[in-house]
Amino acid sequence: MLPPASTNFLNSDRDFVETSGHMISETLELDLISEEIPDNRIHTPPPRIAARFYRPTSTRRKSSAASSRRSSTSSLHSHQSVSRHAEPQSSFIAQHQRRASIIEDKKARLADRAAHVDKVRLRAAFFKATPRSNTNREERALAAQQAREKNLAEIVATCAEEVKRAKGIAESMREKREADGRKLRKEMEERLAEAERRRGEILNRGGSVKRGRSLSQSRKSSSPFLETRETIGLDAAALRIQMIWRAHQARKSVKEFQAFNLSIEALGNKSFDEITDLLEREHVLLTTARILRLCGLKGAKAESVQEIATVRSFLSAFLIVGHPAQTLSNKTQDQYLCQDLVNKARALLLSFETILTRFNQTKYTTVSSINSSEFSQLYMSFFTAFIAWKARDSEALINILIVQFTELESIWLSVKSSSEKAVAESYKDGIRGNQIILMARIKRLAGEKRYKQLISQALKKAHASHSSKKSSRIPPPQKVQQALPATTTTDDLIIVEKTMAAALHTLTPPSPPQNPPSSHVDTIRFAQPPMQGNRIITHEIAIDKEYRIGEDVLAGKSAVMQSAFENMRRDIASGNSDIWILAMAENVRAKLQKLLTEGKPLHSSIGEWLDHDLIATKLRHQSFSCDKFFEEMGHLLPKLCAPFRDSEIQAITQEKFHDPDIVSRLEALMYALDILQLDYANFLLQRQIPLILDNAAKYETYQFMQQMSKQGSSLRSTEMAWMRARQKVMSEISRRDPENIKVPCNDATAEKVYSQMLVDTFTTPSDPADIPETLKLDQHRILRIRTEVIRIVTCGAILLQCKNLLKREVRSLWKTEATRIYSVLENTKNFEQAAQGIQAALESSRSMPNATKTLIRNLVNQTITASEATQTEPRDPVLRLLLTRLRGHILIRVGARTEREKHHSSSTAGENLTTLGLPEFAQRVGDIVHEILRVATVDREAHGQWYEQIIEKFSVKLTSGTNEMEIDPSLCGSDA
Repeated sequence: MLPPASTNFLNSDRDFVETSGHMISETLELDLISEEIPDNRIHTPPPRIAARFYRPTSTRRKSSAASSRRSSTSSLHSHQSVSRHAEPQSSFIAQHQRRASIIEDKKARLADRAAHVDKVRLRAAFFKATPRSNTNREERALAAQQAREKNLAEIVATCAEEVKRAKGIAESMREKREADGRKLRKEMEERLAEAERRRGEILNRGGSVKRGRSLSQSRKSSSPFLETRETIGLDAAALRIQMIWRAHQARKSVKEFQAFNLSIEALGNKSFDEITDLLEREHVLLTTARILRLCGLKGAKAESVQEIATVRSFLSAFLIVGHPAQTLSNKTQDQYLCQDLVNKARALLLSFETILTRFNQTKYTTVSSINSSEFSQLYMSFFTAFIAWKARDSEALINILIVQFTELESIWLSVKSSSEKAVAESYKDGIRGNQIILMARIKRLAGEKRYKQLISQALKKAHASHSSKKSSRIPPPQKVQQALPATTTTDDLIIVEKTMAAALHTLTPPSPPQNPPSSHVDTIRFAQPPMQGNRIITHEIAIDKEYRIGEDVLAGKSAVMQSAFENMRRDIASGNSDIWILAMAENVRAKLQKLLTEGKPLHSSIGEWLDHDLIATKLRHQSFSCDKFFEEMGHLLPKLCAPFRDSEIQAITQEKFHDPDIVSRLEALMYALDILQLDYANFLLQRQIPLILDNAAKYETYQFMQQMSKQGSSLRSTEMAWMRARQKVMSEISRRDPENIKVPCNDATAEKVYSQMLVDTFTTPSDPADIPETLKLDQHRILRIRTEVIRIVTCGAILLQCKNLLKREVRSLWKTEATRIYSVLENTKNFEQAAQGIQAALESSRSMPNATKTLIRNLVNQTITASEATQTEPRDPVLRLLLTRLRGHILIRVGARTEREKHHSSSTAGENLTTLGLPEFAQRVGDIVHEILRVATVDREAHGQWYEQIIEKFSVKLTSGTNEMEIDPSLCGSDA
């Protein structure tokens, strides 16, 4: 029961007074003194009424903010009377108590909150000061590892039980088979012994009868002379002796073989090495060969290679049965195949041991036809399985040997291209020796025909890999000055020119006579393959040191020679052939002697054989035979040609040299001599490449200087191209910097202008006469790249619009269609054929309705028509857009100077082309960029001083504030 409200109220007042001390009492006294007691004073209400207005202190809500608000001093008016008179003393004390209680509660809450804040702050500071660790992650990883190990242990235990059970089953089966084999052999032995016993009894019974009859007859004989034994003939005696001898040799061979202790039971007691050493002995091979002949396994001459191979195959069965794990150790083999081979080898050896047992128990020298047939069938079954296993094993071994051969070839190519000649030669002997060993093994395993194919493919793969690595590597950036230093003088250039002329004189055909040929006979007499000039060869070698003179140069003289051949054919038909034969012999002699070293026997013999006077004398006496002449040439040409020309020269000598038309034979002969001279020139060129690379830039500078010194020579086209490129660069700078802030990276440097000129020259369709004079030697390359760029843009436009029509993703790769369309544009010359081929390429792999096919056909026709303009910019908007994008992409890659820029541009090339709408042509565009960069390096090295003059003329701000252009010779194909 609760105490009355008045009691609580008085108790609270007493507590308040006790805690407050004299301060409250003094305050009360002051208040009481200063306060006037009115007449209408309100007396304290009775307890029962006060309880309604004042709640006990113990029941007051302290945790609620609302209650605290209601109990605050600011809300006292809500608990007080509306009277203006002062409250009684009890109400005043209650107010002070409530205020003190509220203050204490707030202090406690604030203290708790401050303590909580300090605790949180300390915990945060502690975690912040503590170094970060992967404890939890490590614990989780450790727990995962333990769980994984536990699972693996369970799996291992389960597998071990399964393996143990399987081994037990296999062991029981093996023991059962061996028991069955022993039981079968025992039964066979018992049957053979029983048969031998009965046979002996029969023989004894017959012998006793015959002896009894002879004794009785001898007793009955009254002759004084004893009866002599019946004689036999020589043939019968020889046959009997042979049978006895063969039986003796057979038993001897069987005893010798049994002395080797080769049986299924004994194999388990011998190691793999012991059995291998035993089977490699020659005595074991010969003895086994004799045993196999006794068993009826005959298929080759005694002790021949084929028989030894058969013996080795049979003896392999002992290794396979005794140690199958070591013999069939290839992990890639099919387990079923290996198990089948083991079973067949075991069956073969069981049959073999049965036959040996019969040899020991009988005196016969051969086995029965039934046993022989059974043994032969078992051997053929085993041999077939053995060959199948060996084929798979040898195929894996061949692949390993081919990989090793390819790696050696790649090492040799790398050393050859990146090391000095002496270092390369030191590596060459070791690499070639190892390659010869590998080639011999591959030939023995793969055979003659397949061996050549494998070696050829390996060489192609090694060379292709080396070329791709060489073209895709990112060379370190270098800044060197122009190829023509200040110390280089005209005398130095003249010395370089003489050096190059001496190095290349063997590549150039003999100088023609000063007077031009006066007749077609002289055309035949002085005909030479139209080799390229020294300047062109030097320029091509500087760009690509793997350059070789191609057969396309021979096509230049075909039109000139055809007229001479027609005149020769008419004169020979009319009987005037002597002058043509003399001209032919003189030309052939000059070309053959050019291929040989002067002073050698063959060089001298050719000079004597094709002597002008000698042939003229033969013609005068009508003793010259054209058939014999071409027959001799047919024997001589294969000796002079390179190995890779064997088939081509053989076709010429065997087919075309037997043509009844002499002129046709002469054409074939001159073509054969031209390609031989071409190969010889490439051989000499390969030997002179280091010297050419060292002097290529100076030699080109000297040749260009001589060209500029001629009357009427100028750099007009170069200056015009430079001016157009400068205008484009300035326009681009103005577009990028409209406020003319002049950021240093946006300056029109000589590098930017040169890169722009180079890209415009290689990608803009224009008149070939507008090509800069400094790039005239690359005119064929420029025209080819222009054509390739137009083809790429045409293919890209067709594919891009087809993707849009078919609602495909434009970033998707249509590699197959792109390759087919590019091939069609490259190989067809007719507009209709190109359109049909492209339409077929698009429809072959994409299903589409007839309406879409019609739209695509119209689209293809429109695009091809727009791309046919060779000297003007395409008017088709899609072609123009793609060409502009492609040109900008090439400019970015060509203009990259630092290593970071080069790496970034090359690594993001494919992604950029995908964004531009040409994702299928990343490889082709990359090849074009690399070729342009190599041309740029050679051009700047050779013509740097002329570009400096142009730079000064147009007052272009240069790189690093100098009059030198930045050159990166590492992009060139040379090592210089």
